[in-house]
Amino acid sequence: MTFKAFIFGLLASFGFPWLVAVVIPFSKMRALEPVKYEEGDAATGVFIPKRDGRVTEGSKVYGQEGCYQCHTQLIRPTYAGNDVFRGEWAGLRKTLDNPDTRRETLAMDYQDEKVAHIGQSRVGPDLSNLGRRLEQSLKGTGVSPEDWVLQHLYNPRGVKNYRIGTQDLPERSTCPSKAGLFKIVDSYGAGGGLLPVEIEDGKGVQASDRARQLASYLTSLKKDTLGQPLPESLNTNPQAPVEE
Repeated sequence: MTFKAFIFGLLASFGFPWLVAVVIPFSKMRALEPVKYEEGDAATGVFIPKRDGRVTEGSKVYGQEGCYQCHTQLIRPTYAGNDVFRGEWAGLRKTLDNPDTRRETLAMDYQDEKVAHIGQSRVGPDLSNLGRRLEQSLKGTGVSPEDWVLQHLYNPRGVKNYRIGTQDLPERSTCPSKAGLFKIVDSYGAGGGLLPVEIEDGKGVQASDRARQLASYLTSLKKDTLGQPLPESLNTNPQAPVEE
């Protein structure tokens, strides 16, 4: 083999994949424009999730606590996986009471976020629509999604009422406790806001501001179509049969 042939082979082996996997996607995505709603859609304007200050701060806490190492926020296209069909990850299945809100993740879902928490692995479930799943699972229990998340952060295997089908998910949780985001205080004079957990007499568990910011962020994760439908050109949501 000549040196010239070796160089051409090297370029063909590494240059072309680098061009396809890095250069072309970067050139197409570095200046994304807001997606315009088509004429006749129920909503107007552009598709940009609304986030308040606590949610923005909670996103920072999410990254600082390393939650992205075990959880993703990415519903893959159906040709790349079955995420849309897995336990309400992508939204709610169609039932007699609610429409089918499932959809794949779009680049616009991360608009205005300093960090897109796509995630590194799926030791735990995808969190793209955790807020929507909690609303559905906790309906009628008297427990708010934010209170449930706070209890889960303090003791992941000690909370109840979060089920999908017949599965009691917390019993199988491998999530490490984030007890460092909480403090033990005297129950007397602490006022409201103590977690309903049992510790020594006269003591209670109180969530720090960082814990509440993280809970606000997690309960805000509702990247499905409910309340903010996508333009028809972007909505590749698979149609599902009605579930009884």
